Amino acid sequence: MNLTDLKQVLDERSHDAVEQAAHRVRLRGVRARVLARRRRRIAAWATVGVAAMAAVVVAVPGTRPDVPPTPAVSPSSTPTVEGFPEYANGARVVAARSVPLSTRRVEVTVVPTTLELVIFTRCDGVDEDITVERTVRVDGQLVTEGSCHDGSLRPHDWAGLGVTVGQPATVVLTVTGVYRAGDAGEMAVPVPERGEIGLAIGERMPFDRFPLPPRPAGTLTPLTQTDLPAGCSEALCQNAIILRSDPQDPTRPVSRELTWPTLTSIDMVSQTPGLLRVRVAGVQVAVGEWWDYRATGTAMYGDTDGQWKSDFDLDLRRGDRVVVEVVPEHVTGAWQVVLISATSIGG
Repeated sequence: MNLTDLKQVLDERSHDAVEQAAHRVRLRGVRARVLARRRRRIAAWATVGVAAMAAVVVAVPGTRPDVPPTPAVSPSSTPTVEGFPEYANGARVVAARSVPLSTRRVEVTVVPTTLELVIFTRCDGVDEDITVERTVRVDGQLVTEGSCHDGSLRPHDWAGLGVTVGQPATVVLTVTGVYRAGDAGEMAVPVPERGEIGLAIGERMPFDRFPLPPRPAGTLTPLTQTDLPAGCSEALCQNAIILRSDPQDPTRPVSRELTWPTLTSIDMVSQTPGLLRVRVAGVQVAVGEWWDYRATGTAMYGDTDGQWKSDFDLDLRRGDRVVVEVVPEHVTGAWQVVLISATSIGG
């Protein structure tokens, strides 16, 4: 049974909307564990926007009218390079290439001036029931594998991949398979004639130099009126641990001491551009980044399966007293961080 089948079975077992939402959260935990296992074999990568939420013109409780302006905004029309925005996710594209999907392989070589690099991928023009599987390699070393989608990757150790400032580095995206979803599950199919794959390399920029989009007129999306990043709320996930920004000062760090529950995921969302650094027992385990005002969520896998011990040398046990701290940077609006455990969703 694949993840699609599992979701269908769970939904069929309940007609109650709340229960179905809880099932979806449990399924999210399954996906998180699969991703965590995959991360053991490949370099760590940063997630881009998940579950984007459109802005609405309503009041935001606690937002400060006197918050200083954010960095200089970009022009209304963002320039593109080979179909990629020139500026995205805190980086500027310095090399890019796009080819037909039927080519199955796209390669980009760059001479980096920094090791603060981002890999952007793009997969366009295929039917919604089609999944394209791909690998991404840097100088022959595997960085990630899985379904091809529009997004970005940030290997945590470019030097470990053999990349050196001033020396050419080659990144290759290779299509490894194409699958079509059906009643019997996913089946392998030939590579479609139409469709396009793209690959780009960006160099990170200081936050105050990155051209942010204009701040929307009026007020921003209130986080209390959007779905929490994990699909939870205080009512649905009664044991979820939610840390929210100070209504009077969104840049103030927020901390809480708690009895450690063993987490399945950490979910973060911010109204505005900025960073959220999540520290557990003094160790940074996640950094959420936002470069626009869409109140987009982002997720980090939890400490199940001993993953944090291997990644952060952080060995937590259920029942330990632990301080969790969120340190915001550059934010000018509300944010929240949700810690989800198995007991939060009744699983």
